Amino acid sequence: MGLIKHTAGPAEAIHIRRITDLEGCRQFQMLDRLVWGSEPLDLVPNHITVTVVKNGGLLLGAFAAGGPAETGGMVGGAFGWLGTGLDSAQPEQGPRIKFCSHMAGVLPAWQGLHIGLRLKLAQRREVLTQGLTDWMTWTYDPLYRRNGVFNIHRLGATCSTYVRDMYGELQDALNGGVPSDRCEVDWRLTSPHVLHDLEPHRPAQAWDAATLQVLPVTTGAAGFAVPGDPAAALDGRGLAVPVPDDIAAIRYADPALARAWRLYLRAVLETAFAAGYTMVDCVHLGAHGWRYLLVREYL
Repeated sequence: MGLIKHTAGPAEAIHIRRITDLEGCRQFQMLDRLVWGSEPLDLVPNHITVTVVKNGGLLLGAFAAGGPAETGGMVGGAFGWLGTGLDSAQPEQGPRIKFCSHMAGVLPAWQGLHIGLRLKLAQRREVLTQGLTDWMTWTYDPLYRRNGVFNIHRLGATCSTYVRDMYGELQDALNGGVPSDRCEVDWRLTSPHVLHDLEPHRPAQAWDAATLQVLPVTTGAAGFAVPGDPAAALDGRGLAVPVPDDIAAIRYADPALARAWRLYLRAVLETAFAAGYTMVDCVHLGAHGWRYLLVREYL
């Protein structure tokens, strides 16, 4: 099913609302299929979604007058629920309540209109209004550079947890073919770091490559970046870890290189996190290209 790229419409043409009814849950299930290309067995069952939203969970839908009829005009959505976990900032306190943001996505034809940002900000407002926690977590694939920029740079989430093959073998269009490793991010909703990054006219963080340990990459015959030695000194300097510019293109053209990138980031991030480093930014570092920035003892 093809979707024509949406090019018109101001931001105010998008309306975000909380969904609690069965029809809205069904529309979100269709959105799930269109955004992630999920197989029927991987779709969240409606009875699960309904139960979650009626028992402390949260489903938000972004709607537009020109959205697809099969989704009821829904062009984006965010879905999550309350859970518990050990907070790396306060592990001595034991498990505490958090909000687990499980899915957030926008139809390809409607991307580039800041709908994803509006959904996450709406999710943040709803969670804070609920008054039970100021801590949200979710996972993302660190190979997808755009998601790294959005989660870490724009929203101000941080990461010190890497999970190998978290979901097992996935068959959807975005994730098939490589282990489903994930970074689990912490979004501390009222922290100074997040409040700074959410400022629309915030000053940019200045990263000086000369003060960082910049891990090496090379350029392959097809023009794709090739990861180098994953070993880092871990001597207290910040780490500038490379991330591929377009992993989807690499997966299509060179599956072996895509797998090499997966294993490279696994080795670097697992080792750095174990040594006390935290991922705090994802930026274009001049001639060094796109980089994750990790610092020690952030919290």
